[in-house]
Amino acid sequence: MMLKNSKQLINLINICREEKDIGRRWQLLKYINYLVPAELRVSIPSIISHDCIDQILSAMEEKISPPIYELA
Repeated sequence: MMLKNSKQLINLINICREEKDIGRRWQLLKYINYLVPAELRVSIPSIISHDCIDQILSAMEEKISPPIYELA
């Protein structure tokens, strides 16, 4: 699914990946999750680690990125 604002969301995902503070990362992840359409939202656990956030961000990025077609 291609979203109109997918570039902005991917930018926010990258900002979240670069953030070192787990609390800020968690807040940014919740904000990103709020911005995506309901069918693309993920359930965020209440206890979360940096690895968990990275996995959720990767899954979200995959869902909102435009498809890549091979030109072979």
